[in-house]
Parts: sequence; C-alpha cells; structure tokens
Amino acid sequence: MTTSALCRWLCASLAAGLLVTASAVGAQEDIGAPHFSPKLSPNPGLAPEQVVRIQLDALRHNDPENRGIEVAFRFASPANRLNTGPLQRFISMIREGPYSLMLAYENAAYHPVEIVDNRARQRVTLIGSGLAVDYEFYLSRQDEGEWRGCWMTDAVVAKRPHGLQVQS
Repeated sequence: MTTSALCRWLCASLAAGLLVTASAVGAQEDIGAPHFSPKLSPNPGLAPEQVVRIQLDALRHNDPENRGIEVAFRFASPANRLNTGPLQRFISMIREGPYSLMLAYENAAYHPVEIVDNRARQRVTLIGSGLAVDYEFYLSRQDEGEWRGCWMTDAVVAKRPHGLQVQS
C-alpha cells in the first residue's frame, strides 16, 4: 500500500468513526526494528493496553526461532495457556488461520480499552495484505500465583476480515 493510499484510507476511516491513536499511525514509520525484547514477561506495572501492544509488536517482529510468538504466549493467562498451549501448538495456531495477519500486518488501529474491575477488553484493527481484521483482546488481572497483579490475555477473538477498497 502506498503512503498516499494509506493516507486516503486513514482519512476515510477517521471519517467513518475509526479511532486511530497517534502511536498506531507512528508505528508505520518504523517497521524494520523490533521493539520488544525476547525476555519481556508480565509484570504488575503494565496496563492492559501495554500488554496488547507488547504482544502485537512481538508477533509483528517474530523471528525464525519464533521468539516473538513466545513473548506473546508468555502474556497469555494461565487459563488461556491451558486452551492454546503448549508453545508449539500456540505457534501453529498463530501461523495458520485468522491470527496469521498478526505476523505481517502493516498498520494497526488501537481502539479505547474498556476496563471493568479486573477485566479489560480492547479492539485492535490490523491492516495488511489488502485486508482489515478486527481482533478483540480480552484480558484479566491475575489474582493469585506467580502472575498476581499482572494483566494477561484470556482470549483473542478474530472478527470477520473485510477487504480494503483503496484507490491508488
């Protein structure tokens, strides 16, 4: 997608009510350099929106050793890990099907986080390969164990992808 096509799409999206944060727009400028450390792990100082951004940034900059996918898995809640793990199964789940865009998206639009008590939800629209896919991230603050006080992802639901109709 060319820069002018992207600008037209963003303007049209904003007019349609799509909320794009400044950092989401800025993310398109620095595609080449990873912004995550393979050692990142949950900690009580991270807010839900930071957890979502860490996971998506790690996935976007995944490497041949799948260290980005491993970081994303590390931020999955213990209950989520029971459903999606072990790590090798999680890697296959991300690489195939509705989550594969997370590995190669060009732009992201982060919608406002909704927090009620120890639960949070954030919708993120990822754009790439001529598609826009909405992902709903559901998070909870852990109340016991090793990750007590940490926000972790309980589930990510991919919404039906819709094609972009961008004119060059």
